[in-house]
Amino acid sequence: MSEERPFTVQFPKKPEIGDEIIVKGKLKPNARVFSVNFILPLPPPMVRSSSVPDSFVKNSSHGSGVCCNNGLDTANPSPPYIAYHFKTVFKDDGSSVVVQNWKNLVWQQEVLGPNLWLKDRNRPFGLIFRFHHDTIRVFAEHTHHTPEYEFEYQVPLESIRTVQLWDDVEFVEEVTFRFRNVSRS
Repeated sequence: MSEERPFTVQFPKKPEIGDEIIVKGKLKPNARVFSVNFILPLPPPMVRSSSVPDSFVKNSSHGSGVCCNNGLDTANPSPPYIAYHFKTVFKDDGSSVVVQNWKNLVWQQEVLGPNLWLKDRNRPFGLIFRFHHDTIRVFAEHTHHTPEYEFEYQVPLESIRTVQLWDDVEFVEEVTFRFRNVSRS
């Protein structure tokens, strides 16, 4: 993948509860940062309050600085509205952290957690994002286990229009949209 960001794929239809997005690829050997983002085209209509425990939350104005540069990355500016930002940061000491948040003109609360999904940056990866009633659930490789991560929606699910992959991606093997087949009578 080129040094330019992002790799973008448009949703073929509005996402709904039960739908999944599967992302497969490989990071660069010395990857420092990788993220998957669900992008909104317009301002979100209404913000809901988060039920994330305070012990897991860092306010963007007083936060860890792990996430998003507070918009200072002028070479790779991010869209103004991001429904969900899933980011993995690989540190110099060999540790890594996952950051989840969203953006409404400015980056919002960061939810920090351990990297449970990718231990070897030199191997291909698979991530599955499943839309549930109030949350996005993230699974590594398959969905036959409890999710590695969960994040409460802050904007309506059906507002999401594109998926973007940012930063240290060597190649994208696949982005698959799996839609729940619901009969409407």
